[in-house]
Amino acid sequence: MKKEETVEILDRVLEFGGSKGLFDCGIIVAGVSGGPDSMALLHILKGLRNCSDIDCDIYALICNHHLRPGACDEEVELVRQFCKENHIELKVLDFDCKGFAMANHISEETAGRILRYEAFEQYAKALEEATNKTVRVAIAHHRDDIAETMMMNLFRGSGLDGLVNPKPVAGRIIRPLLCLKKSELVDYLDTLGVEYAIDKTNLEANGTRNTWRNEFLPKIGEFYNEDPSVPLARTYKLLCDDLDYITTASFEAYAASRKVLSGYPVLSVSEINCLHRALKSRAVRYLWQETFGDLIDFEEGHLNDCFSLVTGDAAGETTIDMPFGRKAYRHGDIFGFTTETGISKLGGAIAENMGFVLSEGPVNKAVDLNEVQEKGVVRTSIPESDFILEVRIIENETELEYNNLLWFCHADVLGGGKITLGNCKGLGTSFRFKKAGSAGSKEISRLMTDLKVPESARKQILFIESEGNILWLPGFGHGLGFTNSVSREKYIAGRQGSGGSDTLISFAIERQ
Repeated sequence: MKKEETVEILDRVLEFGGSKGLFDCGIIVAGVSGGPDSMALLHILKGLRNCSDIDCDIYALICNHHLRPGACDEEVELVRQFCKENHIELKVLDFDCKGFAMANHISEETAGRILRYEAFEQYAKALEEATNKTVRVAIAHHRDDIAETMMMNLFRGSGLDGLVNPKPVAGRIIRPLLCLKKSELVDYLDTLGVEYAIDKTNLEANGTRNTWRNEFLPKIGEFYNEDPSVPLARTYKLLCDDLDYITTASFEAYAASRKVLSGYPVLSVSEINCLHRALKSRAVRYLWQETFGDLIDFEEGHLNDCFSLVTGDAAGETTIDMPFGRKAYRHGDIFGFTTETGISKLGGAIAENMGFVLSEGPVNKAVDLNEVQEKGVVRTSIPESDFILEVRIIENETELEYNNLLWFCHADVLGGGKITLGNCKGLGTSFRFKKAGSAGSKEISRLMTDLKVPESARKQILFIESEGNILWLPGFGHGLGFTNSVSREKYIAGRQGSGGSDTLISFAIERQ
């Protein structure tokens, strides 16, 4: 490679990175190992910065996994000397990679990757907090890595997402060298006299990637008389275009079928069942990722379990076990993910969306009407909820306002019985409810079943009762008094000539 060709390398990286928006940030942290790929990455980024082609500050991070005694320390020193000479701030981290692998029953290669990417994320966050600049982490994957990864994932039975990997951008991770071959990077360093280390374990055929790199791909190249990375790169580009289109369509489909119930993201079963399987599978994966923040161990088998849950008939609440003790959940038209302990919260979110008011804990609070008449208003916090109950004497009946969490009743209609705010957790289930205007009453448990309220939420639903009868079920209906202008007219008509008290009391459920 001639000196002028090294400038061409910078131009190609600049053009590639610019077209993908890789350099739209304030700081780039280069993940460096001391090998030729990462040293070329760091040198190229610094060169682009020195020429003012990019406006990012360049930092470096090296992780010493201590897997090759002596050699790892030498590589750290090589990187440290390069950064010192080029005025690059370097962060060095030490890991017990072997111990982490043994403790988690994983390979040392997997352990190293986990530890590195955790370190990248933590360091990037720390820099963002310290500098108030957007930070991205540059990884030295190149075009040969595309060929190796594509073939590995193809024989693992991977789908489109696995074949289009590694990607130029993945979260804060960027890969500016995907436009270059390994040989070009080595020639670049040798031409400029940049020192780098050789990890001899990469030349051995121990491990899937090394076998593809050192044996299978060279054999394919000999057979076809062409470097296999070239046609694979063309296929990769075509698949990238397909994936971009499917990703856009699937995000639109996800947004159209997604709801948020009291903070819980869920999907409409009827909506996702209308989608093509390719879009449906991505919608389910997006929901998993939004719910838990990752896609770790969510595999094809789990996806098929989710499909069986959303396509079949579901009576009441139905759950299927997922990785890490998580659950796939369905109730009627609602599909979501939760944990074992979160089932009642998700069920409660559905019940709240139906209009009911809930408290996670038991509620059994007496309402003293004498105190209300003495003070004019009494406010009571409802345990384990964001609500309060306000009971107030109404002075001017001509200025009443209505909503589904307000109930009005005259004091004499309530009688001298004990008035209690509660739920089935705090009071039990031996209550009946006769909605105003209906012919008969129903047990609360039967009513909840008929209304298709999630079973996990039923005991959390709040009501006001007296002597075993529910007088008001907030968000659903009342047995006495009125809750709106229509029911008020009927109620007033029924009171004419009764000679009862004129003291009107309002009961309101309000958020604190």
